[in-house]
Amino acid sequence: MNGFAVINKPSGISSSDVVIKCRNALSGTIGEKIKCGHMGTLDPMASGVLIVAFGNATRLFDYLLEKTKTYRAVFVFGEERDTLDAEGVVTSSAALPEYKKLAKVIPQFIGTTSQIPPKYSAVKINGRKAYDLARAGKDFDIKAKEIYIKDIKILDKTLIDNKCESIELLVECGGGTYIRSLCRDIAYKADTLGYMASLVRTECGGYNIDEAINIQDFVDSPVQFVRPCEQLLAKIMPIVDIDGNQYKKIRNGQTVEVKLADGLYGAKLQDKLCFILKVQDNTAKSVCYLED
Repeated sequence: MNGFAVINKPSGISSSDVVIKCRNALSGTIGEKIKCGHMGTLDPMASGVLIVAFGNATRLFDYLLEKTKTYRAVFVFGEERDTLDAEGVVTSSAALPEYKKLAKVIPQFIGTTSQIPPKYSAVKINGRKAYDLARAGKDFDIKAKEIYIKDIKILDKTLIDNKCESIELLVECGGGTYIRSLCRDIAYKADTLGYMASLVRTECGGYNIDEAINIQDFVDSPVQFVRPCEQLLAKIMPIVDIDGNQYKKIRNGQTVEVKLADGLYGAKLQDKLCFILKVQDNTAKSVCYLED
C-alpha cells in the first residue's frame, strides 16, 4: 500500500515511535510488512503535524523538504538550559530583556541566515549523533548551516515591569531550522538567555493541524486514514497527464518532449501516479519512480 497519513503527534514520544505504531497497525491490517517513514522530525517534547509515509510515498521525502513548516513556540527568558528546551538542565542565568528591545530583535531573523544546531540534536558528528556525544560529556563543535525563515509573528507575551518573561511566536520556516536554536539566538541578540518551553508544529507539507488525526485513531483503523500519494504530491508540485507512448519512453529512461515550463512535475497515466519529472528546455525525464 502506498500513501500517507497526517498525524497529530503528542508530546512525550519520538517521531520514530509514531512511525513504528503506524507501520505495525497498517502492516497488521493488510497482512504484509510495509515500508514506513516520517517526513520531518519532531522532538519528543514537541507535538503537532507529522506526515507519515507508506510504501512508495516515502520517496517524496526529499521533495517535501522544500516546503515551509509553521510552528507555534513559547520562549522563556532569564536562563539557558543544556538542551535549549524545558527538559534540559539549567546552565546559566541572566536578567530578563526589555520587551521593546526583543521586539526589535525578532524581525532580524527573518530571511536567509546562519544557525548552529543544538548539541542535543540528531546532527551527525564524524558519524555519531550529536546528542550521544553530548550525553557522554564529549566536547565538540557543530558547524553553522544556512536556514530560511519566511516570517515570525508575536502571538502573546508575559511582561514584568516592561521586562519580557516569556513570548509566544508563530514561525514559518524552511526545512532544517531548529526552533530551539532560534530561541537561543534571539535571546543572545537581546543580551539575555532563553530556552524553548513548548513547541507545536501547526503546518507541514501543506497540511495544518486541524487536518491531522490522533495516533490512536490511526492505530484503530489505519486503512481509513491513508491518503493517496497524489494528494501530497499536489501540495508540492503540479501534476500532469502523460500518454502511453510517453510513459513507455520515460519508463525506459528516455526523455520526452513536453510543452511545460522548467521545473518539477508529478506525472500520471490514466489516474495512476507514475513519476516525478524534471522539465528543462521542453524536455522531461524521470527523477523519481513512484510505481512498484
